[in-house]
Amino acid sequence: MEFLISYLKEQGFEVGVWEGAFGHGGILTHDQQSEYVDSFTRIEGVDGKVEEEAFCPLDKNLQNCYYHAIKRLAQMQPDIIMFDDDFRLNTRRYNMGCCCELHLKQYYQEIGEEIPRSKLEEVIFTGGENRYRSAWLKVMGDSLLDFAKLMRAAVDEVDENIRLGSCTCHDIWDFSGTDGIRLAKVFAGKTKPFLRTIGAPYHGIRVQNAVEYTRMQAAWCQHEDIEIFTEGDVYPRPRYIVPSRLLEIFDLALLATGETDGILKYMFDYNRDVTYERGYTARHVKNKLLRDGIKNFFGDKKNIGVRVYEVMHKVEKFVLPQKYTPGISRFVENTIYSPGQKLLCENAIPTTYCNITEYPAIVFGENARYIQKNELKNGAILDVVAAEILAQRGIDTGLIKCSSANFTGEMFCAENDEITNISEVTMYKIKCSDTALVKSVFMPGREVASYLYENEDGLRFYIFAIDAYRSDKNAYNYFNNYYRQQHLIDAIPWLCKKSLPAICVKNPFLYMQTAQSDDKNALSVALFNVNFDEIIEPEIILDQTYSEVKFLNCMGKLYGKKVKLFSNIEPYGFAAFEVK
Repeated sequence: MEFLISYLKEQGFEVGVWEGAFGHGGILTHDQQSEYVDSFTRIEGVDGKVEEEAFCPLDKNLQNCYYHAIKRLAQMQPDIIMFDDDFRLNTRRYNMGCCCELHLKQYYQEIGEEIPRSKLEEVIFTGGENRYRSAWLKVMGDSLLDFAKLMRAAVDEVDENIRLGSCTCHDIWDFSGTDGIRLAKVFAGKTKPFLRTIGAPYHGIRVQNAVEYTRMQAAWCQHEDIEIFTEGDVYPRPRYIVPSRLLEIFDLALLATGETDGILKYMFDYNRDVTYERGYTARHVKNKLLRDGIKNFFGDKKNIGVRVYEVMHKVEKFVLPQKYTPGISRFVENTIYSPGQKLLCENAIPTTYCNITEYPAIVFGENARYIQKNELKNGAILDVVAAEILAQRGIDTGLIKCSSANFTGEMFCAENDEITNISEVTMYKIKCSDTALVKSVFMPGREVASYLYENEDGLRFYIFAIDAYRSDKNAYNYFNNYYRQQHLIDAIPWLCKKSLPAICVKNPFLYMQTAQSDDKNALSVALFNVNFDEIIEPEIILDQTYSEVKFLNCMGKLYGKKVKLFSNIEPYGFAAFEVK
């Protein structure tokens, strides 16, 4: 490795070393078993499950081994050393970790008492904020931060200018008691902090969700002076397992946002001969003109759309049922995934993560505890949990009372049509203000399912009678039906008294981004067809009349407030245009 680092630096490359951390729980194909591992304490879940190939950061033998290993790497003089996303305690096969004897000893010292392991999850994750949960988060977070400090010290012993950082994982952003920002700064020492976000093309065929998840993390880091690059991973590769189109859409879409600094684009199959899979790199080269075009169309503009309001730290104050449910910690960990962003991005509703926007915010669940009243001035899309929280805070949302219930379908009032098979959604029977405008009802019983409401302060809300976080994220009949899309498109202008920048309906899983120039005279629109059906000559309705248009990867014509494409958008294809 030392020869390779030296050789590549001589060729003018910035050279990084990508290093495993605590282990993913199983040996990856490029790993080799080490003679040291038998002495390391394994990461352990609250249920007693042990990750045989994942090691606790409190273990002194592990710390000593890694200190000398990272110091040796630093002596090879790479520019960057980066830990993989196994730098984590959770997102593993158990419900809550780490519960090894080392962590439990520190936890018991923190709380001043010993609690049986069998009761830990219950005392930590029932009710609202409590000292057991706060102490748990502190002990877990400190163990990660202290390990990061130790690694920084190892590097500094050789060269303070070598950059050190890590790939984030889902739990790192809150559930493990710290966040990617704090870790990046500890790792960085005197150098500029960096991190790789979590959310990759291989996570699912609806790749727009990985894009939005990445944008959310980038927004959290917006004012932190951290270099951010994204997870362009196609694990386990090659293309007969994960096609290159997922990677290319991911790359193009994030490039259009301009919200990250670059991409760690995993195009080489590092388990095989370097010539075995050339398809990813071939398509990367082929799409250079598209990337250049996106920079030209979007580089001087800012994304506009509905604001996805998702706070980074929710776990400590999360209000949970007083009655314990085994495995509840897994639910809490998964609240990192935003149902709001998923609802919008899969229904072709443009989004932003900026707090300065003329459009409404979508605020689901516990996020409502944190949003300020003045941030609701352009209206908000809420689930019933958020509506109830705001009501408890003294903000009238039109909600009078609610209780959980089961229904078989949703009748959309104006359309006089019912969508059935929605049982994956956690629904509520609600009573709302007499002045609310009911848009849909649950069946049987015609109970209110969604409504529009304006309070005496002039704040406007569009409310769904569901708990979005406790609903199956793939409840397509509920979240993705055409009536839902149209009701969102109709509600948003009512909420904020402003038209959406672009509308394109009835193309399932179309992902649309819109960006506007500072003078508001130019608008760029990107359309990503994240579906197996082609989009046949789509029509896009704009917010105002424009007189000029330029196209990228498509052909079409501008008709005032409408753009008509004369070309199809193929499955997992892309088109864009700019109007002035």
